[in-house]
Amino acid sequence: MSMDRAIFNLGASVEATSLYILLCALLDQGESLTLDRAGIQWNGTREELIKAAEELAERGVLATSKPVAHDQAIQLNSPSKWQ
Repeated sequence: MSMDRAIFNLGASVEATSLYILLCALLDQGESLTLDRAGIQWNGTREELIKAAEELAERGVLATSKPVAHDQAIQLNSPSKWQ
């Protein structure tokens, strides 16, 4: 799945947008999507990572349960499901 430029029209925070881009890059590389994996390349704090993931989940970008577990698989929704 390639990054969808619609993320820039969503009005999400910089952190949430950055996490989306990071997750897309990991997916393109064949990596598993978890917060633990994303955290390896995340430049912010762990709390910022979690907050960004929760924002993406609230906006329908991520298909995951809340709270987002660090080792839980994350799935990206198509832009048609975003809010």
